[in-house]
Amino acid sequence: MFTRSDLTTLMEAAPPLGVSIFLPTHVLGRETRQDPIRLKNLAAEAREKLGTAGVQPAEAEALLAPAAALVDDYGFWQHQDQGLALFLWDGGMRRHKVPITLAERVVVGPGFHVKPLLPVLAQDGAFLVLTITADTVRLFDASRFSMVEDDEADLPRGLDEVTGGPDYENPVQAAPVARPHTGSINIGNAQVYGDSPEDWRKARTVEFVRRTAAALESHLASERIPVVVAADAEIGGHFQKLTTLGPLLAGVVEINPEALDGRDLHASAYAVVRPRFDGDRKRAVERLAALLGSGDSRGTTGTEDIVRASFAGRVDTLLLAEGVDLRGRFDAAADKVTVSEEFAATGEDLLDAAAAQTLGQGGGVYVLPREEIPEAASAAAVLRY
Repeated sequence: MFTRSDLTTLMEAAPPLGVSIFLPTHVLGRETRQDPIRLKNLAAEAREKLGTAGVQPAEAEALLAPAAALVDDYGFWQHQDQGLALFLWDGGMRRHKVPITLAERVVVGPGFHVKPLLPVLAQDGAFLVLTITADTVRLFDASRFSMVEDDEADLPRGLDEVTGGPDYENPVQAAPVARPHTGSINIGNAQVYGDSPEDWRKARTVEFVRRTAAALESHLASERIPVVVAADAEIGGHFQKLTTLGPLLAGVVEINPEALDGRDLHASAYAVVRPRFDGDRKRAVERLAALLGSGDSRGTTGTEDIVRASFAGRVDTLLLAEGVDLRGRFDAAADKVTVSEEFAATGEDLLDAAAAQTLGQGGGVYVLPREEIPEAASAAAVLRY
């Protein structure tokens, strides 16, 4: 799935000439046969646009070669989501399967065009799902649309990682004077005197959950988004007591996560976090309306002001109207905003750039119907200062 870190990578790449290709894809059925044909046609369109931009045919073929190679990759097309985005530049390609339907589009120009993917990163949709059982721990990047497992997260693999065994002395058979009066549990040394195997099992479970909670908190150090935990009542209860996530913990689904398929797990987790998203979005709109109503300069609907503020890292919350484009370019060195339809050919969009800058610098972005934005503006923002 497309994440904020992916967005940052694309922004930092900023090639002088990049190719962005978007197309709808299919998970199952005969429609999957049309997807590689669709990519082949879009690659041909990209080739033409590169030629118009002055790129020599041989150079264009080399740049588009990674995309061309996917056309005949049968296995690749059997494992798709609802949309596919390809970003190509001289020497590389990044590809992202996303859980939203993308309209066919090719953009050739400086940097990359990311606006079609912004709904995936919208503030009212990004969260994590952590599933914990004695046998496995899994972490999923989730949105309101879908979720995908994060295979690189450094989390405990299961309860077996808490090694050791109890040195248990049966209290019926043992002489009372040979036993200490107070039992102590030391998982590292695996010595349990006076406590039963059940006590030791509980201590081992607590240690396992503690390690999982600590690993997740370390993973979230640079990205503060809500977390939903799916686990049985015992493990979920221990997690709630041991975690320091605070308000980032949206809730716990008390269930055996391995008994659910991916779709049901996603639905159960989203049901927990959705009220928070709805409330956050409402509060963002109300806060902006209050700032505008009081004349506070931290609230603005001026697009040029928003663009400048986003590049300066001053946008805390950005509200964008659905389906609205603002063709143009921002020259940061000259502090100049140029609005013109002539930038349609290169796909340069000021609202796209403002959203990318806001997300890349830790701000929140909401994509709303225009009538829900104060003053029915095409864009509005709450500034940090």
